[in-house]
Amino acid sequence: MRLPRPELLRNSLQAALVGSACLLAASAQAAALDRVLTVVATVDATQSWEKNDPKYPARQWSKGSTRQRYELRVPMRSDGVPQVRNLLDPNLEARLEAKTVHLARLAKKAIEASGGKLKLPTTPAEEAELGKRMQYDQMKCRGDAACNQETQLFYAAILAATQYPDAMEDEDEPGRYLHYLPYKGCAGSSRVMLTMEIAGERWNKTVDRLVPFREVRNADSRDASDGLSLCSHFTMVFDPQDTTRPLWVENVHIPSPVGVTEFTESQHTSRATEPQPMPTAALEWITETLRHAPASGKASTTLRLPLSLNGNSTWLGLWSGTAKVSVEWSFTPVSSPVTSPSAPR
Repeated sequence: MRLPRPELLRNSLQAALVGSACLLAASAQAAALDRVLTVVATVDATQSWEKNDPKYPARQWSKGSTRQRYELRVPMRSDGVPQVRNLLDPNLEARLEAKTVHLARLAKKAIEASGGKLKLPTTPAEEAELGKRMQYDQMKCRGDAACNQETQLFYAAILAATQYPDAMEDEDEPGRYLHYLPYKGCAGSSRVMLTMEIAGERWNKTVDRLVPFREVRNADSRDASDGLSLCSHFTMVFDPQDTTRPLWVENVHIPSPVGVTEFTESQHTSRATEPQPMPTAALEWITETLRHAPASGKASTTLRLPLSLNGNSTWLGLWSGTAKVSVEWSFTPVSSPVTSPSAPR
């Protein structure tokens, strides 16, 4: 198997960078700096749905509302060494170069820290052998999400060094940006509280008439997980020279809370335990607000809701409504690492 060429590096870098805990731990220095991103977001929304279908001689409609609160605490770590390049540079090519250089240097440090020496493949045969090792190591993970992520990062870092060997050279100019990444054992925490109710009338094909329905969703979820730690979903940069907006956050990851959905129609109620949705528009606005922001602050807005509150896009018709969204955040230094109880520091 040949290694992917440079034009494929862009996608693998993004997927791998968020999992850099293993390499960061191996290359960490005594001057490591720890900070915690705290985010509190609220959503208060109302929405109407209407459908006029010529096949069914009746007005189908609903009115819905939801109140949601999201609390995140995300620990991150910098090695304390200012970097020339911004990992989250708004320019796509500059961002790709920064991530490539970053991963290549992490791979070199991690391998040397374990007593080895970074040897890059230089021939098609060596590339093929590296590809086989990557496949073998991924198979050994046996589907474990954290293992897959670490393996993907390791080989993406070697690929970065292979395609850009100049990344190993020291910089000629002083650094500026502190890269904040997840670290092995970092403990994040979250709590999501959600209530939602939608009620109205729709055409029931079984009884061939208009019937009332009601949908109620509730969740109060702590530390919801997709199999990975909360911090592993984040990449941040802090620019001490920017006195107004020093914080850069690549993507804001909101855990999906698991709650109970009750749906009643024709006097029959079904119940399901399932993930509960956050309005897509709200998540996009929060992510954009924190993409380049002050170290702490608050913001609020009112957003249009052209998609269903409950995330069910199978019902055709017209959705209209608004969501009042607020977010408050801070990115503050901490004196000691925040780790899970069972994780070594």
